Order: sequence, then structure tokens, then C-alpha cells
Amino acid sequence: MAATKSKKSVPVKSGAKNKVIEKKPKDRLLPKLTNFFFVRPRMTALIWVALVVFGALSYTTFLRREGFPSVNIPLTFVSGTYASDAANVDAQVTKPITDAALKQSGVSTVQGSSANNFFTIQIQYKEGVDAKTAAKQLEDTVAKSGVLPKTAIVQYNVPYFGATGGDILPIDVAVSFYNKDNTASTAQITAKAKEASEYLKSKNLSLVKDVFVKDPFQETTNPLTGQAAVIQRNFDRFGTRQDNQTKYYGSVIIGVTKNEGADVIKLDKEVRDAVDEMNKQPQFQGYAGEVSASFAPNIKDNISELQRVLIEGLLAVLIIGSLVIAIRASFITVISMITVLLITLGLLYVIGYTLNVITLFALILGLSLIVDDTIIMTEAIDAARKKEKDRRIVVQEATRKVSRAMVAATATAAACFAPLLFVGGLLGGFIRAIPVTIISSLIISLLVALIFIPFFARFLLLGKKQMGKMGVREISAGFEAKLAAFIAKPMLWARHSKKKLFSVGIAAIVIGFCFIGAGLAISSKVVFNIFPPSKDTNGLSLTMNFPPDTTIEQAEGIAAQADQIASQTIGSNFEQASYFGTGTAQSANEQITIISYNKRAVTSPELVKELQTKYDTQFKEARVIVGQVDLGPPGTAFTVNIAADNRDAAYKAAKDMEAYLSTVELKRVSGKTAHFTNVTVSNPNTYISSNGKPVVTVTTGFDGNDTTTLVNLAQTAVKNKFTAEKLQSYGLKSDAVQFELGQESDNQNSFKTLVLAFPILLLVMYLLLLLEFRSFLQPLLIFMAIPFSIFGVMLGLYLTNNPISFFALLGFFALIGLSIKNTILLTDFANQSRRSGLGPIDSAVAALEERFRPLFATSATAVVALIPLAISSPFWQGLAVVLIFGLLSSTLLVVTVFPYYYLGAEYLRLHISPKHFFLWLLVTGLVATGVTAISNIELGMLVFVASLIVVILQNVYRRALVRRQA
Repeated sequence: MAATKSKKSVPVKSGAKNKVIEKKPKDRLLPKLTNFFFVRPRMTALIWVALVVFGALSYTTFLRREGFPSVNIPLTFVSGTYASDAANVDAQVTKPITDAALKQSGVSTVQGSSANNFFTIQIQYKEGVDAKTAAKQLEDTVAKSGVLPKTAIVQYNVPYFGATGGDILPIDVAVSFYNKDNTASTAQITAKAKEASEYLKSKNLSLVKDVFVKDPFQETTNPLTGQAAVIQRNFDRFGTRQDNQTKYYGSVIIGVTKNEGADVIKLDKEVRDAVDEMNKQPQFQGYAGEVSASFAPNIKDNISELQRVLIEGLLAVLIIGSLVIAIRASFITVISMITVLLITLGLLYVIGYTLNVITLFALILGLSLIVDDTIIMTEAIDAARKKEKDRRIVVQEATRKVSRAMVAATATAAACFAPLLFVGGLLGGFIRAIPVTIISSLIISLLVALIFIPFFARFLLLGKKQMGKMGVREISAGFEAKLAAFIAKPMLWARHSKKKLFSVGIAAIVIGFCFIGAGLAISSKVVFNIFPPSKDTNGLSLTMNFPPDTTIEQAEGIAAQADQIASQTIGSNFEQASYFGTGTAQSANEQITIISYNKRAVTSPELVKELQTKYDTQFKEARVIVGQVDLGPPGTAFTVNIAADNRDAAYKAAKDMEAYLSTVELKRVSGKTAHFTNVTVSNPNTYISSNGKPVVTVTTGFDGNDTTTLVNLAQTAVKNKFTAEKLQSYGLKSDAVQFELGQESDNQNSFKTLVLAFPILLLVMYLLLLLEFRSFLQPLLIFMAIPFSIFGVMLGLYLTNNPISFFALLGFFALIGLSIKNTILLTDFANQSRRSGLGPIDSAVAALEERFRPLFATSATAVVALIPLAISSPFWQGLAVVLIFGLLSSTLLVVTVFPYYYLGAEYLRLHISPKHFFLWLLVTGLVATGVTAISNIELGMLVFVASLIVVILQNVYRRALVRRQA
């Protein structure tokens, strides 16, 4: 950190005419790389055309469309029939299979449920276990043991994440088959559906692997009589909007499984065409089939969203680039962004990825990141052409000035997404494509900026008439220069007075930390939910729990009454609905598709609230819980398991818990309260087990959408009320209560991985910047862009009522990459000015004036491009808000107060040795950490500010004392 002796130089004023003659350094590797391709335009053109054409073909033809990336779901479902009452089913079938499963290696949890004639067992394996192999091993073990009754029918299935959600059957397209007159029985519809499936098979569809009926009936043997019997296991209903009326039909699901590698959009068209043809056949007169589930509409919507965001982003680049830089330069930026996107799509195809919801999400997020390198390089060439008339020298000079900063910025931005590569569990498998796609696009954007932008500039920006000052026509150049000069005025005013400089510097530092403190204060008012429900979505769900002793025929009749309320309430917003064969005598789950949020006035949360109110007040036949269908991992209810060795005592405790949870309030840190909703005790006629031990469950939801926060508060509330002493008073063990959080538990563990990875991320970024800037202090200085953005992020989330979530965190990772590029640009150019002989103040002023334009252009372009996304897309709003408000906050503070932080860092670098600096940083860090632990993070930050001021004052006093003694 020892200072290098600076050369004597003439001070540079704002807009200074005086120039410092500097010796240009030798070209480094990157300028040589750029020059190599620039002087070979034909070769460069051929490479560009080849890459762009391959990328376009990858997007239109090569890349396979699918719903979600294929992942290993470490789950196995064991289900089947045994003609007996629930107690016997549990003792003779469910318990033996559960005991065998618990002896398997890699098993995490085993949940069992036994009802009259039927049973279901869910086995959760640890991460990395192949569920198919484990299921086969379990099946062989149980078969060899001979412990099951011979009349029990058992199926071992690994869940398939298909079009209908998680299902034990591999369904990529679901066809609801029904009787138009609504007079046929379920058995008749099933028989006709089997004919229909055979007809579809006979068409030999090229993309279809199998067509089958999700049979609601199952054969079994009565253990008392030994006679075969057919039992209806489940039912299905299909709803559709016809002639401005919503009609429901009893139905049966025909499942379609695709061939491996099939494109879901092409599959969807192929199946729809075949179903339309089937409906015209005379043998199916009075019946009809309709596609009720497919990934294709969702993928089409996402592709449309990507194209819309791309067009809006390119228009923003074109307009802002034309205003801030130059019209020709903005065209270069647009062409470069399209090039980056197409090459990224080509790379995704080469490495075996598909075009799915996750990769499309990553591409949309990446659009806000790839604009930086393209604008920075284009602006550097545009600035250099004013001073030189030799285009080769222009390109060399531009590359020399910005390439180092671009490499550092790209490396740190890519590092921001590296922690996502290490997220485990089901979530980790689904999101792995996000960091791969974004890191790839960042690296490609750097290469495009270094190789192809100079090539584009050769024809669009570096013609003879465009070179030199006379060839430059800029709309806002004067405004930008005046604004930069205005911001730099305090530094120039204080340049020759240490007292003025000290006062201005302290004021800037305090302003910066006040913004940071305000952001942290606002954060306490922002709710936390890892996967919150969207503010609007195109899907609703009805979960029905039927009373004890309900037959499956009665359950279907109750479901029909519930459907009447749904159809009347949703009205013209209704599009389609199906149970997908989930209806049983105990429960049913219906998924309702409503028309797009772009075409209706009412939002899905408003419909959910209205429906829930009607079911709670007008419908007593069953407990109905209304929700909305969102993207992301499935949500889960809050479930309490009560050990039921003493079944009567467990039910008594469960009923008391139900009464308690129905009235208790959950108080958040912000002071706002929440309540439990739809508290339900498990059916007494159903035997439930957890890891082989019988339990009674209490299941509930919340009236707030900050699920993660409320789940933690709920656990505390239950533990405080049902203490060990309280449980013992029921005749239960002191540890009889356990919590089942399902997917929420996995989500929290995955989120913790990201939080724990964040310090490691900062360390990696610090090391990258250390290598690039060869300074221990300047990477810390560059990091100031991160806390500068906190105020905007928290204010944006608070004002728009969005929670701190997984998607907001992804936006913050992208924001780190964008905001750090700004501080890297300013610091790098100031360092170049220092090496040329300028003093610290003149270097900071020169950096601000020279880099203000690209800094403003990149931030403004990203903000403007994201505004339509934040307004029109409920799903993307949280992420867009983080980027928009965070960029505004960070950019404002970077251009106004960051130069003073740079001056402070230069002062420390010149007057404090590395040894003393690290000693100060260690002591201050330990004290700040202690204060934060005892009090809060705001006071911890004040420790840093106060310590820095003390160090500066100490050095000022020491130097003053030395002067007096001299």
C-alpha cells in the first residue's frame, strides 16, 4: 500500500484545457486481442455470421422446449389397495413397508397414511440418492420378506414432475375425457376413455411414448371371501367455459408421455390435433376429450415474455444510447446485445441445456447485465474517435482504457452468481441453469465487446466523416459535462484547503452512511418469504377435506357443489379446471385456470379471498382451502405431528391445539399481527404415521403471505403453549410434538446456503479485485457500491409491498454485478490518471468527468428497460424492483459521494502502512461485530464511521504537530 511517487503535473480544472503529457504504456494482451480481429475484418465477419446464425438456429430449431429441467426428485410413493378397514390396512400393509423403508440407507423421512381399503406411503431420501434404484430395492426387499398379505396390491412409483404437477404417473400432456350429456357413470366414461387411448395410440404419434388412462378403479381381493372386487379409488371432474357458461363434467384423465428429447410445444400441437380428430370419430359420439394440462402454454408465454423484454430493452438502449452517446453508437450496442443473446443460446444447446422456464428466467435476468460491457466499450470507442483520426489507434486507445475495468467487472459479476451453483436439494437441481446461463452470457458479453464491437464500429462509427471533433454530433454532451462538473465542484472548491477538503469529505462519508443506515432501518419493515405467492397469477387451487365416513360417491357429489360456487364466483374469468384424478373419499385438489391477468380486472388474490369467504360462510359440507397456483417449488401447509401411541390422548391434544391456533395471534418484528387459518385435525378414520410411529396431525395455513417468517413464529407459538408439562398432562411424552414443514424446510435450508455463501462470495470477489488492482484497500473501496444500493432495494420492496425472497435475492446478485461495475470504472480511470501524474483530487475529478457518461448510460438503460417488466408482470415485479431502485440508489451515491471515499482511501493509502491498516480493520471489525450482536447493525456501522474519523483526525493532528516542531 505504499504510495508510488507521483510525477509533477499541471492541475486539471473542471473541463480543463491543460493536459498532462503521459507516456502510453505498452499494449497488454486484451488490446492485442482486439487489434488482431480488428485488422482482419473478413475473418471477424465470418466468425460473427457463423455464431449468430448458429445461435438463431439454436433458438428457432435446435433447442428443445420443455417445462422444467429434468432433475432427480429423491422421493418414492408406495400406494395400493387392501380390502379392509383403516386399522388393518395400517397394521398389515403400511407398517411393514414403512419398517422396511426405514432400514434402507439414505432414507430421510417416511410418512404413511392408511384409510379404508387404501394406503399411501411417501419416502423422502437424502440428496443424491437415486429414487428409482431405491424404489426397486425396496420393492424387492418387501417381496422377498413375504410380510404382506397376498391380497394386497402394491405399486412403487417415483414422482414425475409433469404437466399436472408432481404425480406418480408420467404425464406430459393430460387429456380430460368426459360425457357431454353428463349422464354416463364413471365406469362408462372409463371404458370409453380406454377406447380413446387406444385410438390415440393407433395414430403412432411421432413424439408420444405412451398413452394411458389414469384408471379410477383398482382390482383387489377380499381377504375374507377370497373373491375379486373392483374398488373406485379416486374420481375426476373437468370444468370448461362454453357459450358464456361454466360447465363441469365427470371425467377421466388420459395421460400422454413424451419420447425422451421431445419438444413440448411440438408435442402439444401433435396431441391437440390428434384429440380434435378423435372427437370427430363416430364411435366417440356423445363424448369429448380436451387437453387440460400441458407445459406448452406456459413456455409460449415465457418465450413471448423474453421477446417482449428483449424488444423493450433494445428500444431503451436505442433511445438512451442515442440521447446520451450517439445514434450510431446505440445501433452498435443493440447489435452487440442481440449477438450476445444468440451466442448464449447456441452455447446452451452445445452443453445440452433446453429452453425451459428456468433458462428463460435466466436469459431475461441476464439482459440487464449484458448491456454494461457493450455500452462501456462502445462509449470508449466513441470518446476516443474525438481525439484521433486513425481508427486503429482509436480502438487500441479505447481498449487500453476500459479493458482492465471490464475484465474486473465481468469477473466480479460472474462471481455473484457462483453461490447458486452450490445450492443443494430439489431447489438446487431446478435453479442450476440460472448461474450457468448468466455466467456464460457475462463472459460472452465481454468477448463480444472486445472482438465484435470494434468490428461493428469500423463500419458504423469510425468512417472518415465520423472521426475527430468535427465528426461528432452528440445531443446531450453539453448537459452531461455540465452535470459532471457540477457534481465535481465541491472537490475543486476544497482542493487547495485541507480544512475544506476534510469537511467536504466527512460530509460525503456521513451522507453515504446515512443512506445505508436508512436502508437497514427500512429493512425491518419488509417481510421475508422465500417463495411468496405472486401478486397475480393465472391459476387457482381448491383443496377439499371431506368429513369422516364420506364415501367416494358422496365426496364427488360434495365436490360438484363446491364447483358450483367456484364457477359462479369466478364467472367470465373462468377458463378451465380439472381435479387430475386426485379426488378420494378423504380429500380432493382442483386446479382452476383463469384467463390471463392482462385481460381481467380482478386479481387472483382477490378471487382467492372472495372464494374463501364464500366457502367459510356458505359451504359446510367440506373444509375448502383456496389458494393460487404459482411458479416455483410447491408451497406447504404448517403441520404439527402429535405422537399417537395413545390415540385418544393425541386426539384430545390435537383438538385443544386446533382451538388454540384458531384464536392465537402471531406478532411479527414490525409489530403487525397474523393469524392461523383453516386449522384442521386429521381424519379419525385415517391412520397416519411418521417414520413408523403413529401420529395425529394438525394442519393450518396463515392469513399472511410471508410464509417463511410465519412458519418460524408458528413453531415458537406451539412450543410456548404446548410445553413438556402440558403434553404430559394429556398422558403424552414430553417430546410428542414435532413439526412437518415439507418443502418450506428444504427452501429454508437452500436459502441458508446462499446466506452462508455470501461472505465467501465477497472474499472471492475481493481476491479477484486484489489481483486486478494490486491493492489491499481499493477492493474494499469498490465494495461500497453494495451498501450504497441497500437504501434503494429496501425502499423499493417496501413501497411496492414485495417481500425479501429468493427472486429478490437473485435480483440483488445481479445488482451487485451492475453497481460494482460503476465503482470499478471510476476507480480504474482514477488510477490511470494517478499513473499519468495527476494528484488524487484531479484524478477523481477526471474519472468522474470521463466516466460519467457510460456510467449514466448503463444505469439509465437498465432502469428504463426494466420498468415495463415491473409494471406489467406480477411474477417478475420483485426482481425488477430490486434492480430498478437499487441501481437508482447506488448510481446516485456513486457519482455524488463515492469520489470522496476514493480520496479518503488515497489518504489512507499514502499515510497508513498495510500493517497498521489491517490492524485497524481487525480491531474495528471485532468491535463493530460485538456492537451489532448486542444492539443492532446500524450502531455497528457507526463504529466503522467513528473509527475512520478518529484515524483521520489522529493523522491530521500528528502532521500538524510535526509541522509545529519543525
